[in-house]
Amino acid sequence: MLFSVLAWLGLGSLTHAGATTASSGDFFAVAPSAKIVDTRSALGISTALGATSTSSFQVLGQGGVPSSGVSAVSVDITATNATSSGSYLQMWPDGTTRPYPGSVINFSSGADTSNSAIVAVGSDGKIGVYNSSGTVDVDVSVNGYFTSAAGATSPGGYVPVTSARLVDTRDGTGAPLAKIAPGGTLDVQVDGVDGVTDESSVYANITVPSPGAAGSLYAYATGASAGQPTVNYKSVTTSQGAVVPVGTGGQITLKNASSTQSINVILDVYGYFTEDPSGGGGFTAVQDRLLDTRTSTAVAAHSTVSVEVGGNDGIPTTFGAAVLNLTTTSQQNSGYLQVWGTGPTTPPGVSVDNFQAATTTADQVIVAPGTQGAVSIYNDSAGTIQLLVDLQGWFSSDQDDATPDPTDTAPDPTVSDPGPKPSGAVTVSAAPTVSDTPTPTVTSASGAATVSGTFTNAAGTGLPNLTVNLTAPDALTDDTTGEVTLPVVGTATTASDGSWSYTLPDPLPSNLQTLADANSGVLNLSATVNGYTSNGTALTATDNVSAGVAEGSSTTQASQDVQTSSSPHTLALRVDTDTTPLDAPADSDTASSLAQSITDSVDPDGDTAPLPTYQSSSSAISVSALSANTVAGVDYSSVIPLDNPCTPYSTILKKEIRYTTVGEAHAYWDAKASFDYSSTMSSQIGVATSTDGAGWTISGSVSETKSTGHSTGYAGKGPYFARQWRVPINYGYVRTKVTCLHGSGYTTYEIRPLGYKIPANQPVAEYGKKVTQYDGSHGYVNAPNSRRGLVRPGTYFSLSSGHSMTYTVGATVFGIGISSQTMYNGTHTQKIEAGNKAEDHAIWGAKGTLYGKPGTFYSY
Repeated sequence: MLFSVLAWLGLGSLTHAGATTASSGDFFAVAPSAKIVDTRSALGISTALGATSTSSFQVLGQGGVPSSGVSAVSVDITATNATSSGSYLQMWPDGTTRPYPGSVINFSSGADTSNSAIVAVGSDGKIGVYNSSGTVDVDVSVNGYFTSAAGATSPGGYVPVTSARLVDTRDGTGAPLAKIAPGGTLDVQVDGVDGVTDESSVYANITVPSPGAAGSLYAYATGASAGQPTVNYKSVTTSQGAVVPVGTGGQITLKNASSTQSINVILDVYGYFTEDPSGGGGFTAVQDRLLDTRTSTAVAAHSTVSVEVGGNDGIPTTFGAAVLNLTTTSQQNSGYLQVWGTGPTTPPGVSVDNFQAATTTADQVIVAPGTQGAVSIYNDSAGTIQLLVDLQGWFSSDQDDATPDPTDTAPDPTVSDPGPKPSGAVTVSAAPTVSDTPTPTVTSASGAATVSGTFTNAAGTGLPNLTVNLTAPDALTDDTTGEVTLPVVGTATTASDGSWSYTLPDPLPSNLQTLADANSGVLNLSATVNGYTSNGTALTATDNVSAGVAEGSSTTQASQDVQTSSSPHTLALRVDTDTTPLDAPADSDTASSLAQSITDSVDPDGDTAPLPTYQSSSSAISVSALSANTVAGVDYSSVIPLDNPCTPYSTILKKEIRYTTVGEAHAYWDAKASFDYSSTMSSQIGVATSTDGAGWTISGSVSETKSTGHSTGYAGKGPYFARQWRVPINYGYVRTKVTCLHGSGYTTYEIRPLGYKIPANQPVAEYGKKVTQYDGSHGYVNAPNSRRGLVRPGTYFSLSSGHSMTYTVGATVFGIGISSQTMYNGTHTQKIEAGNKAEDHAIWGAKGTLYGKPGTFYSY
């Protein structure tokens, strides 16, 4: 089960309330690790921390940390002698605002609790610390620091590797098949294993599985002193991320500090700090909370959340690694988390944050991002969990700037001769040569079209025996006035797991065929279910799906694309108690919404920032205060409703034209970029739905493939050019009144596209945001070789099949972010023309191979 959570407090490139930022550079290990705080002996802080108390401790000049030129430190934190049944610590650069919410360690009375963190240092050389509740003694040991700028003499930056299990003494992986004896040590080979090379320190997650009693584990450079304990493990399975310096023979040493018990140890490697001062990624400390499922939906058993890191707090979507603190709470069962860059369909065989039922735990992890700068987190337990994700900082992909500066590394874009190709001091491997993509042949489709999906409650349980009413919303056009009943397509019934399927009539009734013909052989459908509870409360959901109905010799590109690429959606029913129909909001009501503020920002680099799955159309309404499942204190999340036959009547209350992102094109060095959008629309536009006019979510999309009568785009732009392209789409604010067999009537709302429409005295299309930061040697070197291609001098390459990127906020309409995605075809393309210089031009797919489904391609 995979669902996406776009961080409620982590939205785009805006600076979030409470977020703190500090730039850093190279990493230097402190070996052995040194204690700089111990409240039990008045070291650093004179006394135990009291409830809701704030203190600070000196970092610069302490424990091997220089007295200047340091911007952040890597520390191990231990909480002991706690009196609270549940508390946490926050740490931040002293002299700045405490970044609430956010935590570095969670603990309760009982055994010692430890965790690691990377924290920026204040201008006074100190770090602030806050204790939530009870009293607690605190122990802080420093294991390394980051310089104020990259380029120090040695060592260098961070290099992520594919996470792998380096050691597991339970099965003999990377070590003898034996526990570490009391007071015993285990030397582990790090250099040359699992992609680690030329390292000064390694970052790994250390797990002590089922030790039976509490104790301590040291991790340190082989041949050096042990320093301070790294992990204070409990009697149950305990895990902790750690930065460990590498010593003699490229090894680290693990020491069991217990004098009475033997322990097993698991070591999962995620990356390393290189000895090369020009290698690895430089660090920037940023503190912010990216996710708190307590304000949305708990993570279900054996399911995954995808958290957007790139695009938040000024972080690019392409970067080296994120430093995250993961906190689990309210667990129903014991288990652990797995973390990896979003993209793979299965989690890697490594773990973090081993937790027990009903016990809050926290664990730091440094993880390389995946698609669009996101990381996936998998709940490997048999019960639900609440998950908090706190950002501590990020590493760039390398020491070069992520975005080439045209004033330093490239000629002025207006000159005709760009000179030699800038190498960026990198070596790139060979890549296959690509040529122009021919116009694809449209394969004839036969047989009636089928649509399907699944309806669940908010807890994820499939809802059986509900009637799925399918109507044709394309009957709502720019000319529609008054209240109308949408044409009925048919009905289906949900199975025991909530799934449904419907095969359209073949041939279609004439009224439906007319709608499909006007939309290039695609019929858009609204699939609505209505239910009611024992107390009469209504629950409803509407999925928006498309069916490619043109067949045989009449098959169109749009129809074929829908038939071959559509995938079923899973939607949860929401409570609807709105019995008083609302009017459309005034422009002033939506002008200050979050989606609008992002869209109105002054041409920020990169794709439009992602928004929460559940949005608010007004800045006066907090998304966290909205609930789709609780009414009058009653939680309907787990209810299995009964079927409630209903009749809907729809009215377009308001219309507005919004320029909507439909694609982009890239050209670096001596190349030229073109983006062509054909006279037949070829985009899938999201539909937003609401039961109360306040909280909105995207419920599928409709295929807009109507004839526009206009071709638009841009041609021959470059060099060093990359822009998105937007076309004007007319959107309708639709109110649907529903009368049902059981209970009183209620109302739902939709924001849906009505088609391409040029506003009076306005552009037929326009440029969108700059996306140049994805191009250049930085992106090419970090792209998988399988996604690369070479365009020979004087030739061109174009995408003419597949889909473009999914733009999470393709447009802001009535204060809500609407998604968009475009289908490439014979007349709608992204194209690049290479110049005539001797060097080949390099391109690579953003989401996949150039011959597969790249989404878009970038340029170097």
